Amino acid sequence: MERSKEDLTEFIARMQEQQQQLFKQAKQLELTPESMKNVLYELCENIATIMQADRVSIWLFNDDQTVLTEHLTYATDSIAIPIVRELNFNNAKLYFEAITSQRVNSVDDIATNEAFRSLPSNYLVGTPITSLLDASIIMSRGIGGILCCETVKRRCWSKLDEVFIAAIADMLSFVFDRLNRIEMENRVHELAYTDLLTGIDNENAFIEKVNDKLHKTGNELYGAFLYMKIDQFTSIQSVLGPEGTKISLKKIANRLRSLFPEGSIFARIAFDHFIIFTEHNDNHEKDENTMEHILSELRKPVMIKDQKLFLTFSYGVSLYPQHVTDAYEGIQAAKIALDSSQKMGNRKTRAVYEPLMYEQWEEEMHSEMNLGKGLDMNEFRLFYQPQVESLTHKVTGVEALIRWQHPDKGMLSPAAFIEIAETTGLITQIDEWVVSQACQQLKSWEQQGLGSLTISVNISPRHFLHYQFPKFLYRCIQEYNITPAKLIIEITENVAIEDSKLVELQIQKVQELGFPISIDDFGTGYSAFLYLQRFSIQEVKIDRQFVTNIETDPKSRAIVRAILTLAKSLHMHTVAEGVETLGQMKRLEELGCFEIQGYYFSKPVPIEELNRWLLASPRFPFLHLPIQLA
Repeated sequence: MERSKEDLTEFIARMQEQQQQLFKQAKQLELTPESMKNVLYELCENIATIMQADRVSIWLFNDDQTVLTEHLTYATDSIAIPIVRELNFNNAKLYFEAITSQRVNSVDDIATNEAFRSLPSNYLVGTPITSLLDASIIMSRGIGGILCCETVKRRCWSKLDEVFIAAIADMLSFVFDRLNRIEMENRVHELAYTDLLTGIDNENAFIEKVNDKLHKTGNELYGAFLYMKIDQFTSIQSVLGPEGTKISLKKIANRLRSLFPEGSIFARIAFDHFIIFTEHNDNHEKDENTMEHILSELRKPVMIKDQKLFLTFSYGVSLYPQHVTDAYEGIQAAKIALDSSQKMGNRKTRAVYEPLMYEQWEEEMHSEMNLGKGLDMNEFRLFYQPQVESLTHKVTGVEALIRWQHPDKGMLSPAAFIEIAETTGLITQIDEWVVSQACQQLKSWEQQGLGSLTISVNISPRHFLHYQFPKFLYRCIQEYNITPAKLIIEITENVAIEDSKLVELQIQKVQELGFPISIDDFGTGYSAFLYLQRFSIQEVKIDRQFVTNIETDPKSRAIVRAILTLAKSLHMHTVAEGVETLGQMKRLEELGCFEIQGYYFSKPVPIEELNRWLLASPRFPFLHLPIQLA
């Protein structure tokens, strides 16, 4: 069918009008799926008029071009909207190949077209289509979809028809490329500013929103930053499982939003950490009452899988403008306040920021950085304190005690850095260094004829319970070729607080490798007698607090006697720590303590000093009594 000059002129005018509308929206940054819906529908209607088609539709591919989905359709009264709104490559392979292999797919009679016959049989239900003309919508990522013209009457599509449909498809390419880019930008923005698990803001969005609010109100606003943490949520997570954990965090986030005053800003900034900015009236009593109400509501049980989950929270507070000037400082100061409060306990703690807290935090940060540097620069040393058989005064072994040769502060004891090492995770590296040094020393003594000596090493709970710890010990056996029984692994009773079943399994694995287990500071932690009942232990070390008053305090003597009697009945070795006087030593000998360790015999000394005596003489120059090598 030939078109008149008037028809062509009208067609061009309409296309120019559509292009102008698209240009206007793009210029005004109004190009969104919502704003384009009416424009695209009008475009399809104009295409139907100019092309004299009964139905014009736009279909879009998914990313890998395996699914084609109907995006928008204009249809005249003579034909209906397609029943099939999605086409799958597996069910329409020939049709997919046809529309992706050529710029325009022209079909004069679908009844004789093999590719069209590959479409699902219900595609034509209620739609008596005879001819169609498809043009690829070519986007930056490839063929993004098709523009489809369909007619009820049979049509012989001309070259001009094909040029027209291709030109319009190219115009649509611009639209959908831009819409796709906007969608990606929105997704990136969502990822950058939204906590995807809970749907509330993340730290980036929180900082921007709070700073914008502070900028607009200035010093007229009094605000509080609350850094909140769910107490012991890591342990709770192991019970809830991944899905239960997600549900609980979502419910907690929603509860926070419902409890704080309107206008408050929320964010989840870590696994179980939330930050809230809320206005306050500088009325401390009222603020405290408000916070007590919020905490009371938060403590109400959360229903997870028909079970009640009871939670407690700890928090730190910083105030604007008293303590901080912007959102970043507010988060940092509130977190420092929280950390400071949790040094006194790990449940239901709270604190308001004070400048002294920052100084302490800064000191700890420097210590942490220096600690890592100290490991790299080999600044740590092992000192050794002899363990002496009580009746014969023979040295049977030593305890390895770490020291830090700090470049500025001199020789530091573990009290100055072990807590920081525990909280930062560096304790594992430090423990491994201690064990490796002890293994090397055992090997050296064996070569020097001192192979009967043992070395005891303290292992942190965090490292002892790590699944890689037995593997590390096995590597030490292989690398240093030591007898495992000569290296005694010391743990504290508090290890069992973590997970008694895991402790039992880990003790078993370590003992299967041949390493004895010793309980350090026995009687001061978890539950002494329950510990001995549940776990297979070779040695207990009586804590110095019972030894200090053993000469004058009947209760201390009774406790030591009970520990020694119990250990003997269970065939366990006993070592008394902190022995500093002759009287203490004699009392322990009378009670039947097997080994003694303490300043009465020797302080911890460097290996060079210890070796000089071990190799030169049975007399130790620091000892009050003559002792012998075992």
